[in-house]
Amino acid sequence: FKDNADQRRKFENWKSSKYIIVYDSASFQLKDATSCVNTIKKFDSEGVEGKCYILKGGFAEFAKKHPSHVERAGGQASRVGAPMSMKLDMTGPEIAPVIGGCPMPVEKNAANPFFGNIRQNMDLIGGVGQMELKRPANLSKEMQDHFPPWLQSASDEKDKGARVSEKFLQIEKREQKRMQEALSGKVSYGSPTQSMPKSSIQIAGIEKGSKNRYNNIWPFEHSRVKLQDVPSHGCDYFNANYVSSKRSHKRYIATQGPIPATFADFWNVIWQQETRVIVMLTAEKEGGQVKAHNYWSDKQYGPIRLEFLSEKRASLDPAKIKRHRQQRPSVGARKSTDGAILARIDTTTSESASKDDQPYVIVRKLALRHEGYPFERMREITQLQYSSWPDFGAPAHPAHLLGLVEQCEAVVRSTTHSSLTEPDPPEAPPIVVHCSAGCGRTGTFCTVATVIDQLKRQRSSRRRHIRDSSPMHIDTRRSSVQMKDSSPFFAAPAAPVPSSEEDEVEGTWVDDETQDLIEKTVEEFRKQRISMVQSLRQFVLCYESVMEWLVEQESED
Repeated sequence: FKDNADQRRKFENWKSSKYIIVYDSASFQLKDATSCVNTIKKFDSEGVEGKCYILKGGFAEFAKKHPSHVERAGGQASRVGAPMSMKLDMTGPEIAPVIGGCPMPVEKNAANPFFGNIRQNMDLIGGVGQMELKRPANLSKEMQDHFPPWLQSASDEKDKGARVSEKFLQIEKREQKRMQEALSGKVSYGSPTQSMPKSSIQIAGIEKGSKNRYNNIWPFEHSRVKLQDVPSHGCDYFNANYVSSKRSHKRYIATQGPIPATFADFWNVIWQQETRVIVMLTAEKEGGQVKAHNYWSDKQYGPIRLEFLSEKRASLDPAKIKRHRQQRPSVGARKSTDGAILARIDTTTSESASKDDQPYVIVRKLALRHEGYPFERMREITQLQYSSWPDFGAPAHPAHLLGLVEQCEAVVRSTTHSSLTEPDPPEAPPIVVHCSAGCGRTGTFCTVATVIDQLKRQRSSRRRHIRDSSPMHIDTRRSSVQMKDSSPFFAAPAAPVPSSEEDEVEGTWVDDETQDLIEKTVEEFRKQRISMVQSLRQFVLCYESVMEWLVEQESED
């Protein structure tokens, strides 16, 4: 009321009021009217004696039912019978629209209360900088010449990371624009009409403060993971998004580190999505701050019963993983699922070096039961926790991230009975991945694993072309013998001809080696969850990790 002294004087007499009516833009349910409830709590703490009420349906519903009692600019009343738009009317009272009961800003500028919640508004003030890529130590000129063209240019020593840094800057600017659009008064709410502009992105859960670890990391509405079987008066909100690339069958659920208020929700999602693998990319505490709570030590989380089975350390050292892979039995040798996953993981047993001095991942095995489904079989869940990845940063070496990706692959492939050298099959359930916010480290892990899968598809396609063009080729059936090709990076076991269901995954991109798969994948992920691959350092790490993987394929060939 800074510009209206008369209204301010009236408001200052609130203690003598019999009734105090609080309203927002359009909330019909109490669970959505969080701002109104909090306002009433402030009055209550100051000793209000009158009765407090919340206007059901907010300003929009009141204006619809009683248009003659609504003040308008120029003294005009609302048109009776006109379609009620919940889009902010700049000529009327300055009541911001809402998403899920949270008031939204009326303008897209620095005065916007959500201005500070858009990370790029501050991060891009000085640009993103420039960071040179660290090339693999054993990378030769001949190896680099066999890189896909997009990776050759990215790893050019003379470029010093300029191309990669510029690509990340443009990704950041595009997300900044999306977020400004989503958090501005230009977004339409309610039933859309032809005359109402429509936002391509909507944010969910801004008002769900008790269920969000951070106040600027929310899921997009179109890709968010919803709790299932929620009663009519309940809430299906969970801070997580489905994340995938159209060029891969890999499917992830990217989420924040669970907080006590969401432990039960987290395990319900694990059950409902039939997830078997959880990847945790953070320590519980970092620099004295809690980055993730322990959500696996209790035995009961709502209707979910959890039983601890085992905990071991698995090496992330590339040499150890390679040796273990060479010693593994054939795919069909082990039929029992009991212990099959850990049998594929190289646990650290070296006596010459301390376990703490070696890169490792903690492997926990848990048994999951649901009280609502007493006849369902117990489900075995594997949690992989990598604690040596600092927030906003990178592991000590890209090879450690590759080791983590491969150990995760070993666990997943043990459930699908597929080969590590082949692209992902389509039937695998989603992997749940989280760090603290569920964006930076989570996005980096998902990107590296997905791009490697895409490269496997390109290698398989190249192998098929070579096989089909060979004049000696007679038998078109898939051979059980793994043949090697002279091409260092694109020789791979023959894969079956893609079915019509895989047309998008096995599209024309498979034969186009000019597309920057990392840039395109990060851009895809950013449209599904905010800030996936959050920093330039993490973006560069994606390129460094893919280079390490390609060099590893060369050495194995």
